[in-house]
Amino acid sequence: MQLRRVLRLVALVGVIGLIASACGGGAKAPASPGVTTGGKKGGSAVFGAEQWPQCLNIITSCTTSTWMQIVGPQPTLPKLQILDPKGNYAKSDLVSELPTLENGGVTQNPFSVTYKIDPKAVWDDGTPITSKDVEFTWKAILNTTGTVGPVGYDKITSIDTTDDRTVKILFSEAYADWSDLFGGGNTNGYVLKKAAFPDADDAKPDLAKEMNDLIPFSGGPWIMKSWSKSQEILTRNPKYWGHQPLLDQVTFVPLEEQPQEIAALLSGQVDVINPQAGATSVIDQLKANANAKSVQGPTNYGDAFWFYQRDPVLKDFKVRQAIAYGVDRQKIVDQVIKLNNPDATVLNCLPPLFPVIDAWCSDVIQAETAKYNYDPTKSVELLKSAGYDCSKVPSSPCTKGGKPLKIIAYYTAGNTRRQAVGAIAQESLKAAGIQWVPKPNDATDLFSNKLQQGDYQVIEYASGTTVDPSPTSYSWLCSQIPTKANKFAGNNVQAYCNPQLDPLMEQSDKELDLTNDQAPPADRPDLHPDPQGPGGSAAVPVHQHHRMADGQDRRTGRPVEPSSLCDVLEHGLLVQGVSKGGRR
Repeated sequence: MQLRRVLRLVALVGVIGLIASACGGGAKAPASPGVTTGGKKGGSAVFGAEQWPQCLNIITSCTTSTWMQIVGPQPTLPKLQILDPKGNYAKSDLVSELPTLENGGVTQNPFSVTYKIDPKAVWDDGTPITSKDVEFTWKAILNTTGTVGPVGYDKITSIDTTDDRTVKILFSEAYADWSDLFGGGNTNGYVLKKAAFPDADDAKPDLAKEMNDLIPFSGGPWIMKSWSKSQEILTRNPKYWGHQPLLDQVTFVPLEEQPQEIAALLSGQVDVINPQAGATSVIDQLKANANAKSVQGPTNYGDAFWFYQRDPVLKDFKVRQAIAYGVDRQKIVDQVIKLNNPDATVLNCLPPLFPVIDAWCSDVIQAETAKYNYDPTKSVELLKSAGYDCSKVPSSPCTKGGKPLKIIAYYTAGNTRRQAVGAIAQESLKAAGIQWVPKPNDATDLFSNKLQQGDYQVIEYASGTTVDPSPTSYSWLCSQIPTKANKFAGNNVQAYCNPQLDPLMEQSDKELDLTNDQAPPADRPDLHPDPQGPGGSAAVPVHQHHRMADGQDRRTGRPVEPSSLCDVLEHGLLVQGVSKGGRR
């Protein structure tokens, strides 16, 4: 059987073009471990962060925030595997080689995966990183209260730690997405330092109360010196055995209002920002300072209106369909999105389905979703068939039992693009008989609290994805819906549930043959986790995310030099290596 090798898209918190422009096509291997090559060593930089995490725990709901990944574990924690800029699985600095069938690192019966830890790999205090750290991380992910991503880890039966430098992971059955465990694209795909938690239960460590205001250890190129609600300071890790950063220190500061971000860059308060496209042209705003440089391009993030399917109103599929027909997506793209991306088109797929992933977001799926063009008359017809009185539309919304059809649609506060998008949706939905109420809310509260606890009707946000061999780990399983009973564990925050689809997804997890890695059959659209299809309506996709990174040297006023950007990019800053289900 051919071992699956799955390509993934790299989600760049700048953009793919940022690496090409700043680093000449990607990071290059250092001349020798622990050595900085190229560029001038020393100095510091200040980065503006458009969102700020409320905690830094990689296991709980904190980890699903994209910006938490950027400022927290990506620069500080080691992984068993990484994803390179082209989306390929690659050897991390932590291991000597990738496990394969050919080198004996993977066995099929019983299914096991074995990694060899690089003898030079140490924590920032000089102590070795060992197999016992990996085993501890596994137990913590399974036993921490509120864990959001146990899928896959729950298929591990044991980890052999006989040899400190050998990690042998034994599974109860074949698991296609093994490369994302303790690495790859999982938001909890890191290795934790066991010795950093001396009071944890060795058999069932619960780390829910840990790493809330600091990651106090490092196995990456940066050490987190301090973190607060107002700033984070990272310093170079002198014990890091891989390619050393050029900069001595990096400071992140929250700039959660888009106008504030631009102003801070132009005034020299910060060196680099990474703003989402706003309701005005960012490029035009940067013309106020000729030294400000911008790099931009597409990403594998998509903005959508996401539904909570257990909401008393939205659990009715016809209501969700009516919203899909009632949002003028083309008008949103033409009037707002094209200001910063002239080539923008309406998005007709959602993670884990994406236009650039043909096998998953096929022409069939895109065509089915594209049928949801703006048609408020169709919306009203659907609502009438669902028992609503729509006799006063458009002057008043449809009603049922005397109550108007009112939907609260949250968006991240300070995001002027989403504010403009919400206003267009509000106006277009009037003719559809729906009272749409856009409401700004703190991003951290949205992603760490409201989403996880099902405390919402609709939220507009961007979700990122990878070309994933495991749709279950992307959280479409019914069993992964967070509830009060399970202490809000799980990552199926839309409460999407299709019992017919679950067995197919679970079976795909066991399939290691690349030739069988495909989406559910096109003739069974009811089995697709398709946002608009009969089996889903999890969300209304709007547009593919277009990202940009802008900067200038705040000390000299000159544009940030490519070597500085490259230094940051190569060491976990500004690059969201890839995270499944990352949200912003």
